[in-house]
Amino acid sequence: FFVEIVAGIEPIASVGGYGLLLCSSGEDPTKERAELEMLRSRQVDGIVLASAHGSANEDLLRQLTGLGTAIVMIDRDDHPRVDCHRVLTDDERVGVLATTHLVELGRKAIAHIGGPNIVHAKRREKGWREALKSKGVKIDPEWFVEGGFMESDGYRATKRLLTVRPRIDAIFAANDPAAIGAMKAIWEAGLKVPDDIAVVGVGDIALGDLLKVPLTTVSWSRKDQGLNAAELLLNGLDSEEKDAPRRVIIPPRLVVRESSGGTRA
Repeated sequence: FFVEIVAGIEPIASVGGYGLLLCSSGEDPTKERAELEMLRSRQVDGIVLASAHGSANEDLLRQLTGLGTAIVMIDRDDHPRVDCHRVLTDDERVGVLATTHLVELGRKAIAHIGGPNIVHAKRREKGWREALKSKGVKIDPEWFVEGGFMESDGYRATKRLLTVRPRIDAIFAANDPAAIGAMKAIWEAGLKVPDDIAVVGVGDIALGDLLKVPLTTVSWSRKDQGLNAAELLLNGLDSEEKDAPRRVIIPPRLVVRESSGGTRA
């Protein structure tokens, strides 16, 4: 996922005469803080950041912007008090697209594996709830399980969902790795995807179409995310006056494959 974003950033940075330092927090706020401290010590011109948590490092981010380091928040809409540009997708719409697709395929008990405690994961959950409500489906509290963005999170959450009775017949996971973990748990239980339980993820990660059962997902252009982030960052660096923070929204779209049963419908 983030490799594709970097592929959008690099050409713009290169033309502007800038190089890239790449860091990966693994969704760990402590590691993210250490990396931000390192970038500050290197006196980097700007940072494109997909933040690990909603509040853990806001103080440091505000220090960085106060020192003149340009920041663009990408794919995450946390840290509302940090004065920066943001390049996002419409995550509530993501949840609506995925859930409405499952309802329209005739699924009656659609569970959701939530992401970590960050804003865009909560918005996907909200989209799931709103879509079911609009279709007149009453949500069983057991249909929602707090999970995460890793395959192991989706696997553990699905093991729990498989104990729910009456049995669920669909899962919308907060991202593709969690959806892949969900499918693994379903297969281990001797069930079939999508015959017994349909699965939809988010992010359209590379090779998702080459899985044992190709994964239905919600996608958007990560290249456009990277391009917009780099342009916002470099425009700010080249300007003597600081631009007012901008929000760029990359629209999501549904990618239908076999895991939801949509290709058969």
